[in-house]
Amino acid sequence: MKPPVETLYVHVPFCTHLCPYCDFPKERLAGNRMRDFLRGLQAEWAWVQQEFTVSPQQVFFGGGTPTALSPSLLQELIEIAPWGQAKEWTVEANPDGFGPTKAAMLQAAGVTRLSLGVQAFRPEDLAWLGRRHDRATIRSAVASARQAGIPQINLDLIYGLPNQGPTEWQSTLEEACALKPDHISAYVITPEAGTELASMIERGEWHPDGENESLLFLLTQRILEAHGFNAYEISNFAKPGMECLHHQAIWSGQDYLGMGPGAVSTVAGRRWRNIRDTGQYARSAETSPHPDHEEEEVCGAQERRTERILLGLRTSLGLAEETLQGHEICLAELVQKGWGRRQDGRFLLTPRGRLRADEVATMLI
Repeated sequence: MKPPVETLYVHVPFCTHLCPYCDFPKERLAGNRMRDFLRGLQAEWAWVQQEFTVSPQQVFFGGGTPTALSPSLLQELIEIAPWGQAKEWTVEANPDGFGPTKAAMLQAAGVTRLSLGVQAFRPEDLAWLGRRHDRATIRSAVASARQAGIPQINLDLIYGLPNQGPTEWQSTLEEACALKPDHISAYVITPEAGTELASMIERGEWHPDGENESLLFLLTQRILEAHGFNAYEISNFAKPGMECLHHQAIWSGQDYLGMGPGAVSTVAGRRWRNIRDTGQYARSAETSPHPDHEEEEVCGAQERRTERILLGLRTSLGLAEETLQGHEICLAELVQKGWGRRQDGRFLLTPRGRLRADEVATMLI
């Protein structure tokens, strides 16, 4: 019997420019490489249909920037598989380069959710992040999505930037809320190994301020909840009923299939990552049973339990207490510290506890 798959992630590795903080597999736009990618994805989809019972319920196109493709290539991408059969289909986009034409294409294809990489509004923040859009471009992109009839819009934001205190971050959040999105993802700036941001820290040009980040995190919770958003995960906030189904599937430990260069999959106790190089990905997908894998492993019961704890603690649902047997004393201490609470047979972190989610997870694993 073929393993069932309902959650799909498609990695589109192309960007018009490369941001200094991003560590996802990506490359600059190049016509031949984009065509290689599309051929590879077509071949991988053929293998997927043979190997798995695919019934898409949650589909997420990430990157890179899927909408960086030209309209003709974007149309080819859309037509590779019946992505539109899913209950939720998210496509990431940057404000620059996204307008009425591509918005209409996505809506016609059945995209239900657009995730805009806004990241910031202040010119100095955008410049530091290496972003090329401005406030007007952000407003225009949101308007294009709304006018096309895409049902849901998410805005990605980043905090913890240089010279960004509570006043500046509150202004950013208020400006985002004024656009009336259905969902906001607010992530702390994170220096990943191998990025230009990590090199800046090594050169002593900038250092994260953990105390300020904690303050901004708590401020985020308070402001967005005041605007009617539910903090259903540490970095994700949604209006009621607008939670991202794809994210929730991953956090709850469901299997997921990643397609495209560098995409990760976890299906039926196996985990693998596709080769990152676009050309090699395409060649291997076309000439082998499946794209070459850089990493492949078996996920045992203990590893899956660890992941459920790490991810579950980040969500508003928390963890069923029955999965934490043997940690009664620890749970009591966490409640006493004000880091956690117990409700209807589940253990949940408080906002203060979410600041220490990784620390708490270590205590419970």
